[in-house]
Amino acid sequence: MITPLDIPTARVAPRLLPPSGLDLLVAASTCEGRARHLRDLLAGADADGSVYLANPDEVRAMLLHGTDPQLYLAYRDIAAPRPKTDQTDADADGTHAWFADLVVYTAANLGHSPELGRSLGHWNTAAQVEIFQCLSGRVLVLHTNIDDDGNSTMDYHVCQAGDHVVIPFGAWHLTAVLDAPAVVFNIYTDVADLRTGHTSREAVDSDLKYRAAPAPELTIARTASEIAVVGSSRELTERPLRRGEFPSWAEALLMPSGLAALYRHAPAAELARLQEHAAHFGHRPVLATAP
Repeated sequence: MITPLDIPTARVAPRLLPPSGLDLLVAASTCEGRARHLRDLLAGADADGSVYLANPDEVRAMLLHGTDPQLYLAYRDIAAPRPKTDQTDADADGTHAWFADLVVYTAANLGHSPELGRSLGHWNTAAQVEIFQCLSGRVLVLHTNIDDDGNSTMDYHVCQAGDHVVIPFGAWHLTAVLDAPAVVFNIYTDVADLRTGHTSREAVDSDLKYRAAPAPELTIARTASEIAVVGSSRELTERPLRRGEFPSWAEALLMPSGLAALYRHAPAAELARLQEHAAHFGHRPVLATAP
């Protein structure tokens, strides 16, 4: 099934880096990121369905012919953790601090495939607060959600420099590249009172982070005339596609300076308010179904 999206296919004019964005890029230039390649997507698709590819045979053929482009570089802990003032040493790893990562997406497409360059995608924990800010380029963030009537949805957000996405508790999410290169910053923590299993921090173990459950059978592709969601009709019947909105509760906390500046410079009380509001307004777990 192919569902066109109302998104310009041509490159858009770039925006200026958000506040503190340059500091993060400089930090990335001084350390070694973890590279992800096309072969990593196919490994997840073949092993357990934790990655969905519209044309896995095409990807397999590219790899056999030596085409294995780097998709992105991930910089874990790009900025020092921000400890929470109300947590104790006995709290689970992942609940006692906020953490920050940076991802530099380098590939616009999956080799010769029309599928867009992308992240692996994964399910968050039911207690995880995670917020993204695009620093440069243009990306599309796709994630599961639940609407006001309790129905499952598949939301998408088109982000340029300065734009934010708040991932719902327990959601699956994927980032696809519209204009490369693109840089995305994210912060995350787990709310101790909501924790039911491993934390997002413990999910540094790839089996916990990327193998928790099969991915929704959807991905993003570009043709000559459109950008579209490609996947199973069953998936979009169960989770209708809709354009996501930036939650009103987060705007006053993140704007006008933005996420990167908030994380680097705001007092701990501001980050505590961010967690409190997320837990109050966003506690709608969208849990994965284990294989």
